[in-house]
Amino acid sequence: MVQDSLDETFLHWIGRRHTIEWPSRSPDLTSCDFPLCGVMKDHVYAQSPRDINHRKSLTEQQFRSLNNNIELGQSICRSVADRCKMGMDVEGKQFEHFL
Repeated sequence: MVQDSLDETFLHWIGRRHTIEWPSRSPDLTSCDFPLCGVMKDHVYAQSPRDINHRKSLTEQQFRSLNNNIELGQSICRSVADRCKMGMDVEGKQFEHFL
């Protein structure tokens, strides 16, 4: 049911067992997901988007404004470096439960 809704709303979306296959536990999205997710959601949903196009517009505006936020960028870079080091320390095994 969720996949059907995503299919109707988005032509190509990344997910398991669908149009663009994405491996489970892929680190590619994880590094920035956590720090950015809260910032993006707070900004976008504080403005009560009317529809998906309005939500996309608010998301794009917030990403543009983040380009000027040097402190957030530095924090995310440190987070990525810390996660990479931790991944090497545990020889590539799962480590999120240590965070």
